Amino acid sequence: MDNVSETNTRPMIPVKGSLVAVAPNGNMLEMWFQSPDGDSSDSQMFAMRCMSPEQAQTIATLHRSKWGVPDWSKVS
Repeated sequence: MDNVSETNTRPMIPVKGSLVAVAPNGNMLEMWFQSPDGDSSDSQMFAMRCMSPEQAQTIATLHRSKWGVPDWSKVS
């Protein structure tokens, strides 16, 4: 059951480093975390399956707002 309980709560996944990018990709949400010590070798990516592309976009927007992450898709 992909480690999700019957109530659809998701497990807490601890990560180190700052959230630097959030991107919806279909029904997936991809999050990039900067290395806590500045070294690119231990940066982390996390992909979360969402119920729909709209949910992925909503969660991305909320994370950007909460953590002050730019929307890199709009940077030219």
